[in-house]
Amino acid sequence: MSYELRAENGLTVLGIFTTASNASPQAIGDLWRRFHARGDQNVIAVRQDDAIYCVYCEYEGDWTKPFTVVIGCAVAPDASIPEGMKKIDVQAGTFAVLQALGELPKGVFEAWDEVWKTPLDRRYQADFDCYKKDGAVSVHVGVR
Repeated sequence: MSYELRAENGLTVLGIFTTASNASPQAIGDLWRRFHARGDQNVIAVRQDDAIYCVYCEYEGDWTKPFTVVIGCAVAPDASIPEGMKKIDVQAGTFAVLQALGELPKGVFEAWDEVWKTPLDRRYQADFDCYKKDGAVSVHVGVR
């Protein structure tokens, strides 16, 4: 799998959240189940569009350490934060972007497996998966 380096604008994502690690990925699956049970992107009334973001942030080290996961939608930076949700700012910068191919969630797992095998100079600030309404899924990894 290959990636494309892109300079991307920042964005603000509002959504539900949990702490996870790659040693306990079931926490991410549980968060997705909660998101779907709550009505998917419809739970974010102030969303800018229907794209869904899964943001990995607040890293406690590298990819082997715990981190926060936020699943939600892009919102205005000044959007209020409903109880039980978190708002995260993804800073503008350079991202290695991979397309997740095939059936979900397997395609996303394979893209992340490729990220872990590739010697990227990661920032470990905020990385994200973007799920577009047309079914396209891309993985964005912040790099220096």
